[in-house]
Amino acid sequence: MAGIESITKEISLEADKEAAGIISAAEEAAKSLKAKTEEECNVIRAESDEKISRKLASEDKKTQSQCEQAEKLIMLNAKQEIIDGVLSKAKEKLLHLETKEYFDTLLKLLEKQSQADKGILLFNEKDLARMPEDFEKSAQAVATKNGGMLDVSKETVNIDGGFILKYGNIEINSSFDALFEENEEELVDIVNKMLWA
Repeated sequence: MAGIESITKEISLEADKEAAGIISAAEEAAKSLKAKTEEECNVIRAESDEKISRKLASEDKKTQSQCEQAEKLIMLNAKQEIIDGVLSKAKEKLLHLETKEYFDTLLKLLEKQSQADKGILLFNEKDLARMPEDFEKSAQAVATKNGGMLDVSKETVNIDGGFILKYGNIEINSSFDALFEENEEELVDIVNKMLWA
């Protein structure tokens, strides 16, 4: 029996030794695998951090660009409001000139608009009522100088100020609204240069 005990003891020692070797090898393999995994995780983390940084930089650049565009749009709208206000005040100033100055302005406008033909001048009700006595004679003188004739109509038209000049079927709208609208680009350029040049 002592022989069997001795063999069993020998097998047990051998098994323990082999088990210790397997466990040691497994621990080494686990350490190696853990180190390799950590290394791969670090690489993935670094790549991910780089991608996030690039994405954040791109988003930041996009946001900055959008902010700049919004700022430009706000400034453009503000400038447009100021320009519209200036043009509106200029038109109001024209409409509220003293009677003599107002009709002198209309005569200057008539010099540019009258043609070598027989025409009719039409005004709004307010301007017809406040027209100076000598205006019709002055308007006729302007027309004659340009080779035409003009009569001031007793009919009124629905305009803010200025006049309508009719030559047969041809109508020249010289109301202030029409003149400001027709010359809007030029007027906007003038105001732009005055305010921001």
